[in-house]
Amino acid sequence: MNKVSVKILGSEYNIVSSKNPSQIKNVARYVDGEMNKIKEGNPKLSLLAAAIVGSLNIADELFDCCHENEELNNEVEQLKESLNNSIEQTSKVEEINNELEEKELERMSTEIENYKAEIERLKMEAEEANKRAEVAEKMSSEWQNKTYTLQLKYSEIESKLKNIEGAL
Repeated sequence: MNKVSVKILGSEYNIVSSKNPSQIKNVARYVDGEMNKIKEGNPKLSLLAAAIVGSLNIADELFDCCHENEELNNEVEQLKESLNNSIEQTSKVEEINNELEEKELERMSTEIENYKAEIERLKMEAEEANKRAEVAEKMSSEWQNKTYTLQLKYSEIESKLKNIEGAL
């Protein structure tokens, strides 16, 4: 317990409290200030009357503070409820986002599988086309060789004919 000496309206009082001494002095200064305002406003009031009016003023402030505190507590509760609702909504939004992501991943996976199948089909077509191109190239090469051979034979025959005509 703390024992603190304070002065209110010129009289000294010893206060014993478990509160911090500086807090006790602040409260006493406040009460002294309120009592001095009342005495200055109406110097004819007795100390008891000034104390009663001061007590009423301080009690009125206390009631206002309590009312304001209650309103603030109600507001805090509403904010907590609103926050909880927001958290629930955020959770629902996250859940929906997760579902959408899963569906998108499934869709993309299906698309990828379709593309893979299309790539395999195109690879097979390309292989077949390459085989046909090789066959066509071989045929073309054979045709060119035969054509060259025929041209040589034609040139030989033509040359022989000229020799025969020249001999005739």
